[in-house]
Amino acid sequence: QLRQRAPLLAVEVDRKLMQPGLKVTVQERVPVAVVLSDHLGDGKPAGLIDAQGAWMPLTSFGLGPTAEQLPGLQVRGLQPQFQRYWPQVYATIHRSPVAVQSIDWSDPTNLVLVTDLGMVHLGPYSPDLEQQLATLDKMRNLPNHMPSSAVAYIDLSKPSQPAITLNETSSPAVNSDQDAQ
Repeated sequence: QLRQRAPLLAVEVDRKLMQPGLKVTVQERVPVAVVLSDHLGDGKPAGLIDAQGAWMPLTSFGLGPTAEQLPGLQVRGLQPQFQRYWPQVYATIHRSPVAVQSIDWSDPTNLVLVTDLGMVHLGPYSPDLEQQLATLDKMRNLPNHMPSSAVAYIDLSKPSQPAITLNETSSPAVNSDQDAQ
């Protein structure tokens, strides 16, 4: 019953015969990201997810959608077919030296991250995620070369050929091989 009612990873119950009693040991799930609702584009917290991809309702922690204790990482568009990849995605992003604030998986053909360097388009999720984030790390000096307000997004769908799309519609995409090195 405990496992069904609370966000627990493991529950162990030991029954003592001598001096009758029960010893209950629980291991709680630790939420690592807030899953945002896509209902009408309101972007309100719909639930929480742990590092293994287990879904937890906000109410299981007694939290409301505006609670200060919510994790900083936000995820939008996490569909059941992608949830199985979540443990690898989270582990890779968690190890990344470039901080990731949000993940948008609404478009299955383009995983989008919001990072310290701005918006990053990765294309469809693939095992290249680690290489893509390593390339992003090499671009840390980008703000020294152009203001972040000039960058619409960084395209890392081909991590060996990163590109920067500028906000100005007349400006062509800039190949950032030089910045990546």
